Amino acid sequence: MARTANIRPLGVYRPVLDTAVFVLGLIGILVVVHLWIQSGRGFDRGCFGFSSTAATVECEAVTRSDAGMMLGVSNVIWGLIFYIGLTILSFATVVVGLDKLESVKRLRAAAIGVGFLYSVYLVYVQVAQIGEFCKLCMMSASIVAILLVLQIIDLRSRPQPEAASEGSSSRVKMFVIMLGAVVILSGVDVLYFGSLPPLEATATAAAQSGQENVLVDDSNVGECHYDPEKPLVENYRDLVTFSDPSKGNPDASVTVIEFFDPNCPHCATLHPIMEQVVAEYGERAWFVWRPFVLWEYSVSQVEAMYFAAQDNKFFEMMEEQFRRQRQGGIGIDELGEIATQIGLDGELMKTRLSRGLYRNIIMRQRQSGVDAGITSVPAVMINGRFVQSSSKTAECLGQLIDAAAR
Repeated sequence: MARTANIRPLGVYRPVLDTAVFVLGLIGILVVVHLWIQSGRGFDRGCFGFSSTAATVECEAVTRSDAGMMLGVSNVIWGLIFYIGLTILSFATVVVGLDKLESVKRLRAAAIGVGFLYSVYLVYVQVAQIGEFCKLCMMSASIVAILLVLQIIDLRSRPQPEAASEGSSSRVKMFVIMLGAVVILSGVDVLYFGSLPPLEATATAAAQSGQENVLVDDSNVGECHYDPEKPLVENYRDLVTFSDPSKGNPDASVTVIEFFDPNCPHCATLHPIMEQVVAEYGERAWFVWRPFVLWEYSVSQVEAMYFAAQDNKFFEMMEEQFRRQRQGGIGIDELGEIATQIGLDGELMKTRLSRGLYRNIIMRQRQSGVDAGITSVPAVMINGRFVQSSSKTAECLGQLIDAAAR
């Protein structure tokens, strides 16, 4: 009994609890690997990778926000380091001797504590600052919360006389098998999604290959679709304001509205396609561009576009911002450089951006987009009907415009 009294709570191996921590670490690795894969794809198939949406507000808005990095390193990488480290420490609990067990578990407890605090911060950012939730990020936060509960139990439970024992060899084998399964599953995840072309690229390739597309309206079924999950916006003309840049014929019976964010990769991909459609259908349709900001740092970039619009340089500013896209957005100084590059007064623009003169307009526009049913960008609306992601090709957009003009 004296030996038991000298044993600290972290100085014992608890088979069920320590195995649970190991398993949660492995699940965390799978979640972060999947997040890394989808983030690398720009969430072109949604947060989990099985959606048809071109980009989701939730996951992309969170991972590309200022809080998406720490010390210049993506939180995805930090998450992977955390779970791998946790798995290694949990594996160590079954292979080290009792003389080193407490040190290993203390280190693991510290890692869980730090991980929990950072997870709380990231959840706060999603709730209070971004207003969107990354589902995979929230899954990871839930795992860390469960880990904290297990760690508290480990710290507060009194050691039993029979508990002062090391992990058995059979448990070591079980841990190795589970670890191998996670490695295989992660590899399959990488290979499967690595074999899939970008969703927008797939649609573009189909159009360029000359495949026959059939118009989709209330009576036809084919490969050019409106989004069946989006209701018709009857007052779509009310979405357009005097400040919105446009091309084409404002008196045409067809109005095409594109909603975009300057830091959205798929918006940059869609832009040359839209330019091609404008060149061909400019006399038969009116094309309007509506910024729909996903991130706080996008606001100043859209403000720069409106400043440029005063000198009919909106599209030059937009295209240069697309060309310079990167995580975290473009700062005011660089926006000033772009303004100078396209023939504007860069210093004057920086002064106006610092005052936030266009911010209220931009946020009202975003809210009007939300009210109209915008949940992702790029979004293309033709006479109040949203075009499905796979139909955002020059071929399909042209056919849908022709159908709307009849």
